[in-house]
Amino acid sequence: MKLTHRYDCYLELNEYLSHEYHCELTKELDDLAGFDKKMIDEYEYGHYILVTEADMKQRLLYIRIPGGTVGNIFLDKTENIITKITIDTDYVVDSYPENVQEYVQKYIGEKIEIGD
Repeated sequence: MKLTHRYDCYLELNEYLSHEYHCELTKELDDLAGFDKKMIDEYEYGHYILVTEADMKQRLLYIRIPGGTVGNIFLDKTENIITKITIDTDYVVDSYPENVQEYVQKYIGEKIEIGD
């Protein structure tokens, strides 16, 4: 799963917020939560993955929206392969479908690749 910078069209923001990424998973979570395109495009709302050097060492990435962490991505010890994904359906986003955990399981086994 390729991660791309959250603010691709704003290079100055990418430098300041360089640890925030979008990917197929974050887009799917936006859809599942019912976030509309205007909210995402105009107000920079929506899911993103926080990836710092320390997170990569811990093998744990954070799925966030502005205001809180809604889930985690666990990685294997050597290859950046996703081993587990959890979504907290009782915190911040109350519009996920009941089976949101099932939707995200398809990403287990994928390799995290950080794009430019």
